[in-house]
Amino acid sequence: MALASGGDDRMDDSSSGRTSLADSASLTNSSMRSGASSQSMHAIDGTIRVFNYMTNDYERFFATMLCEEICNAMCRVLGIAPNAQLLYGIREHATSRRSSPLVRLDLTWSLPGERLSCQLIYCFRMRFRVPELDSQLEQIDGRSHKFLYAQMRYDMRNEQIPEIRYPEHKDDTTGLAVMDMLIDDQEQTPDQQAVRSIEKLYKMYLPPSLWRAHSFFVGSKIREVFRNLKANSPNVERLKWHYVHQIAHLAPTYMTEQFTCTVQYLPNEEMPRGGGGPIGTSLAHSVSNSTSTLATSGSTNTLSTLTGNPSQGASGGGSGKKGKRRSTSTGIDVYVRVFPHDSLEPGLKVARVTSEATLKWILVGGVEGIFMISKINDTDVRLEIVGLPKGYEMHFQTEKEMKSFISYLGIYIRLSCKWMQDLCHSYRTPSLEELSSLHCHGPIGGAYSLMKLHENGDKCGSYIVRECDREYNIYYIDINTKIIAKKTDQERCKTETFRIVRKESQWKLSYNNAEHVLNSLHEVAHFIQADSPDRYRIPASKYDKPPLLLLLLPKNLKAKKTDLQLSEAELQRRNPQIFNPKTDLQWYPDSISLSDDGMMFTMRGDWIQQSPVKDVSVTMKMLKSDGNFMEFFRLAQTWSLIQSPQFLKLYGLTLADPYTMVMEYSRYGPLNKFLHSVPHVSLNCLLDLMHGLVRGMHYLQDNKIIHNYIRCSNLYVTKYDPSSFVLDAKISDPGYPRPYRESDSPWIPTKYYRNLQAAKLDQTTQLWAFATTIYEIFSRCTTDLRTLRQEQLLRQRNIDGNILRTLDPDLCPTLMFETIMDGWSDDEEKQFSHHDIFSRLNRIKEEILPNYMPPPEIATNGTGDEEVEISGDLPCHNPFPGSHMLMVIPLTSECRVIYNMANMIGQGHYGTVYKGHLEFNDKDQAREQVAIKMLNTMQVSTDFHREIGIMRTLDHPNVVKFKYWAERSHCIIMEYLSGSFETYLRFEAPNLKDPRLVGFALDIAQGMKYLSGMGLIHRDLAARNILVDHNGDRDCVKISDFGLAQFANSDGYYYATSRRDIPIKWYSPEAISTCRFSSYSDVWSYGVTLFEMFSRGEVPNLVPMQTSQEDFLNRLESGERLNRPTSCPDFMYDLMLLCWHATPRSRPSFATIVDIITREMATKVSHPADGHQSPPNPNLPAVAE
Repeated sequence: MALASGGDDRMDDSSSGRTSLADSASLTNSSMRSGASSQSMHAIDGTIRVFNYMTNDYERFFATMLCEEICNAMCRVLGIAPNAQLLYGIREHATSRRSSPLVRLDLTWSLPGERLSCQLIYCFRMRFRVPELDSQLEQIDGRSHKFLYAQMRYDMRNEQIPEIRYPEHKDDTTGLAVMDMLIDDQEQTPDQQAVRSIEKLYKMYLPPSLWRAHSFFVGSKIREVFRNLKANSPNVERLKWHYVHQIAHLAPTYMTEQFTCTVQYLPNEEMPRGGGGPIGTSLAHSVSNSTSTLATSGSTNTLSTLTGNPSQGASGGGSGKKGKRRSTSTGIDVYVRVFPHDSLEPGLKVARVTSEATLKWILVGGVEGIFMISKINDTDVRLEIVGLPKGYEMHFQTEKEMKSFISYLGIYIRLSCKWMQDLCHSYRTPSLEELSSLHCHGPIGGAYSLMKLHENGDKCGSYIVRECDREYNIYYIDINTKIIAKKTDQERCKTETFRIVRKESQWKLSYNNAEHVLNSLHEVAHFIQADSPDRYRIPASKYDKPPLLLLLLPKNLKAKKTDLQLSEAELQRRNPQIFNPKTDLQWYPDSISLSDDGMMFTMRGDWIQQSPVKDVSVTMKMLKSDGNFMEFFRLAQTWSLIQSPQFLKLYGLTLADPYTMVMEYSRYGPLNKFLHSVPHVSLNCLLDLMHGLVRGMHYLQDNKIIHNYIRCSNLYVTKYDPSSFVLDAKISDPGYPRPYRESDSPWIPTKYYRNLQAAKLDQTTQLWAFATTIYEIFSRCTTDLRTLRQEQLLRQRNIDGNILRTLDPDLCPTLMFETIMDGWSDDEEKQFSHHDIFSRLNRIKEEILPNYMPPPEIATNGTGDEEVEISGDLPCHNPFPGSHMLMVIPLTSECRVIYNMANMIGQGHYGTVYKGHLEFNDKDQAREQVAIKMLNTMQVSTDFHREIGIMRTLDHPNVVKFKYWAERSHCIIMEYLSGSFETYLRFEAPNLKDPRLVGFALDIAQGMKYLSGMGLIHRDLAARNILVDHNGDRDCVKISDFGLAQFANSDGYYYATSRRDIPIKWYSPEAISTCRFSSYSDVWSYGVTLFEMFSRGEVPNLVPMQTSQEDFLNRLESGERLNRPTSCPDFMYDLMLLCWHATPRSRPSFATIVDIITREMATKVSHPADGHQSPPNPNLPAVAE
């Protein structure tokens, strides 16, 4: 173990791991002062020296220790949380007499399983930059944020941040130096201040190059600014936050590693003839993950990608076998870099070695698609990547560079998608191998463990063993011990959590207020009593996605910041594709409608682009669950063969339920609705529309395609510009096969009126329908033709040979009506001639348009609506509850919310809560995680409206914040908090100390004091309706769920009028018996919530347990109360009893409760901060010369 000179800033850890670290220190620290002069002594005594930025000193370790063991020991010394440990690594230090001086210092990282050299000096550094560095890191681990400040300060003083160097950043550098001085000044003790003047030591805070160039000017200026700011300086924590924030802003690539290697080809770049590498990558890496093709006709993918000069590609073959390596001299020298997940196009990229200004980065693959690195020899590796069948080989100049690359990429993938996976089997991670052998999870946290138990059947006896995310050498076992519900399709079990301390090869279990030493985790699981004798161990998987461990995934993704979009021509050229509904598509529930065929839902959606272009708006047609897939597939197959811009393009389809056709989007909707809503469309526009429709009909005739549903309601308007006389409408697909009905008669030849279905086999039927469609267009859809009966149509035909009355020439030019009559003719030769129709259109433009005056007014009496909007008759918003497609709800003109029904985080009496995110039109504004409470029924209840009205008025740090209300979608958008307090109490039980619980009690009391002060009665206060805000090192709780809340009357009461299902165990006797609620009944519920807290999540039951609700009420009224929880502090149980006083007005108010807890804590009550993100402090300017 380490011979560490541990600092004072350590984690409060009672585990044996910390003790053993101290016990093993058998060497003195006298030789551990900084400086390279003592390196020879260090080499002689055979220890490993690692520089610690927090102490500016060296920690010493035994030479037998592996790199990962030293990292682990350093994290313990510094108090860094276990889940943040992978952010750190060990590399050679700048003062080391390095063995490979040609290798850049930032490429000398050691692999986890390597032993270090006593001849070198190392440093312990944070290696990986978490997204939103200045805010997210502080929430992950406050100690890591402090360490990063120390690391950045060292790098600034020693000019090791290339992006912040003299002379370009002279003012920024001096401003940071002043901030550094202020921090040191505040951290000094009074005794240190008496003998050490920070102001006089200002030189040590400045980079040497700046001091050498401007010593005369900068010296006096920096001292003056320091004196001015010292009198009114923020506290140390804020200063450190600003310091990190400033450097993160000035150096966006800080902690980003760039490697240099040689490759044989660039992705998407053609090889010269005879080249040995693959020719290119799939569409997945440049456009989308959807690549399968339905039709082979037409062009293939044509989206341009960044490519180099093909003539510079590698030549020569090569099998890749050892001993027959290609000559690297003919390869391409490239830079290699991992672009993080919060960048515009994340993934592993390469760029030809050239000047920084001309670098063109080419995507090799997303990191989630890299599933292995194979070591070929000491300098060569091959990456196995989805989409590259032969892999991707890289040649590095030295073995040390290759190892640095392997460790960087491997750990990056662990921190972003597969935490349990070792990417390179030649260099395994010892801790991962141990976890696998123990069948143990990493520090995944209790909430994720609970979710995984549920996903794996939630059987009694199922259990998960996991590392603690707060302490080292501590484990937890989460085990289903009791069956709560047996008469259901799936067992419901009570999950209990127990603490385990690892002591060498033994396991010390805390169970039933005693400690039991066992020899294996298998024994631990069987030692714990459960209703079932069987035990089912749930192992860790590389596909697990625990949020606590995937630290490099941004919590708030930035919206795609681009004005680039795919052109219509590009979209038309593409062949239809197979879409992955989970990653490629998102849809708008508000836009859903049921088509006239009754078998398909139509809605607006987005085709999500993986490349840096805007998402493509689409129309999605989903087959109902009782539809025939083969009929759906035949429709899609036919439509995929159509290659004409006069038809709505089929972009592709999904082959997972719900089966979906993804079509070109029509901004203005069906033509019949458009003409009804915009009746004054000019004749010029209608003639422009006719040109496109005639071309479409000619295409159908030429290709012998029978459409069957040509009509205005099946033409979709894609463009309308009255100033340019542009009106484009495209023909949509005929829809799911269904029989003709009498309402279709105007579009069917009269000879088929006695046998409508026979008309479907006749190609001339669509020519008749074309004529009727022209009639609709020039009549501006003033009449709903579906209402006409066959007798009326035949009567009109007997009068003048037409089925409908002649149109006013002011509406429809005579030449156009002649075209209509031709279409209704029994002479098939006259029915359709595109030459004749084009000639007539040109004549109308030449002869009529110059003198054309539009009719003054067009009266309308209806429109043919082929699509019926979903109403309250349908059971829910989403007819496909099993679908995992993203859903979009527009909120305002500035933002929208996106969520997935698979991300359900809670369910209540009135609604279901999902996790989602807000996306803003302002592309510089990051996405924001939110909770979406969706009403279970389409009928908006009075209760739900009341809840919205209440939440909009609330603003308190201990009350969940309301953000938006989407009226049409019947949902509330609230701030997202990651944990339910009820779950938190159960899974954090072994780690919850009384002072922490008292702090939570104060949080809830403060929130309830605020609510009662507004005259609000919550009526459902319980641990299940409280959420946990993980805010850096301090968790706080917030009150939520106002579904039962009511405002009190002038007497301070609310009388409930209905006796619905009520949470009787949390209700006061008067509320149960008389339905009378007040702030005092909330106080009773608060007392029960305290019982839940100090019993660590136990259900509030009387002892012996009540036999019924009546028995429960009778025993309360007779004076019985809940028993005191085990180890509950005296004052807290006394407070519970006060809250449970039989007389409501004898119970303390929430203001009194706040005072009681505050006095007991002997501290001033302070509201928790809303967050760590703060605006730049105007009192900390850069120092100018």
